[in-house]
Amino acid sequence: MIAALQTPSCIGFAIECGVMAKGLLVVVAGFVLFVGSVYLMLSFVFGRRMGYLVLAVSFFGWMIVFSSLWTFGFWSQGPTTPTNQGPRGRAPAWVALAAGPNVVPPSQYEEFARYPNGKGWRKPSHNDADKASVQSATSAIQAYLAQQGNQERGVSPEALLGAFQTQDFVVQSLEFSTHDGVSLAAGRAFYVGGGPETTVYLYHDAGSENRYSWMFLIGSIVGFALHLPLLDRAEKKRKEFLTGGAAPPWFGPA
Repeated sequence: MIAALQTPSCIGFAIECGVMAKGLLVVVAGFVLFVGSVYLMLSFVFGRRMGYLVLAVSFFGWMIVFSSLWTFGFWSQGPTTPTNQGPRGRAPAWVALAAGPNVVPPSQYEEFARYPNGKGWRKPSHNDADKASVQSATSAIQAYLAQQGNQERGVSPEALLGAFQTQDFVVQSLEFSTHDGVSLAAGRAFYVGGGPETTVYLYHDAGSENRYSWMFLIGSIVGFALHLPLLDRAEKKRKEFLTGGAAPPWFGPA
């Protein structure tokens, strides 16, 4: 059985499709209401084209500052300001590669064939880093087994009766290893109501939390660079129009 611990998501995004649709509608409504109202007022003063360029340059300039704070922090909240505080991509997580009572170790990582107690594997120690790894890997194994069990039985995880829950599985013999910088884990679990012991193999996905912060930053820089020369050209034409020509004759005070 080979699968990843995932929730249904839109292709290319670690976000559920329903949540993404609602988010897009909110963003569109926000642009129409807030950005559109500013553009309407600017168009009254500068005209439609000039108003758009003033709005675009201002918006992208503000987004450069905002997305830079998301991406780098810049001590905006003190010396310990965290980074990647904008929209987050996929968070780091343990991902199950294979599981089963007599499962064949995945061939992607040769270390799995040496589990348990083989070369390169170690039992977790009592330091804080290992405690956190044990907790997260155990939770991933429990969630994976509950998800697979519910899928096989055709039961919704939200069902009040008959659905497997994460606490229904006990994890033992958890060990850790590495392969070219990738963290690996393997453990054995069983259902508290009885049943065969299941071996689960996992790897740690580093995620892409800063993905959207960088997308906003790069997109803002590109948008600013494209609109600024157009605004400069439009401003020069507007100045020539306002100041060009001869001054009207002066006939003295009325």
